[in-house]
Amino acid sequence: MFTSKDDLKLSYGIDTEIGKFFVDRKVPQDNLYWRDRLLYINPMPGYLFIPLYSDIAFRLGIPKKELLNEEYVRFMEQLLHYIAKQEFQSLSLEQHIKECIDITRPVCRNELMLDQLRRYFDGESEIDGISFGMPYKALNRVDSYMFTLCFFEFDNDTKRKLIDTWHALMAFYLITDDLNDIKDDIAAHEDNTIAEAGLSDEGARAIEKIMEDSYLTMNAVNPVFANRMDYSRELINVKEIINEYLSEK
Repeated sequence: MFTSKDDLKLSYGIDTEIGKFFVDRKVPQDNLYWRDRLLYINPMPGYLFIPLYSDIAFRLGIPKKELLNEEYVRFMEQLLHYIAKQEFQSLSLEQHIKECIDITRPVCRNELMLDQLRRYFDGESEIDGISFGMPYKALNRVDSYMFTLCFFEFDNDTKRKLIDTWHALMAFYLITDDLNDIKDDIAAHEDNTIAEAGLSDEGARAIEKIMEDSYLTMNAVNPVFANRMDYSRELINVKEIINEYLSEK
């Protein structure tokens, strides 16, 4: 299904120039992330997040010309290739992060960010006063995308906002996915945020709190997309989904 720049603007609040750039872009060759895909952007979270997070970075002060810079976009695409490679080839996290660091170094303009990410993936979560990770492992499973931030220079306040909105965006998509896939994920021993939080009322409340916090964080940056998050929140009953799963065991 085709997604237009107007769809991205009206439904997600994405800057028209940013939306057009990604909608019109050709699928990169020999890239596992776009394997068997004919369109660069389609209405799936795994592709929509690309213009969404670029728009967020633009709203937070990263110049548009840098976000649409060919060197940066090729770097971002290469990183996504390695993210897909980890999944398809079952690489360990250590192998995956080493590959990410190796492809980041040649284009890195922010050595401090690269060092902080290295420390984060070595096990630290609070680094220099910034929370680099979410409370559940399942919510951090795509965080290697943050290596793309090493291409840019920014101050500490902007860094905090970039990381906070990244987690807000991913929490929304990953929790929604985990709620839909709870049965299959648990059966396959896959990471699942709801299972990790606990299949209980307390676990449901913890998930709902993350969803609320993510909405509030996004609302301060992109109210249009935050409204989608809020509407989705209203339709989701985490406790009911957990109870339904438990009743079928």
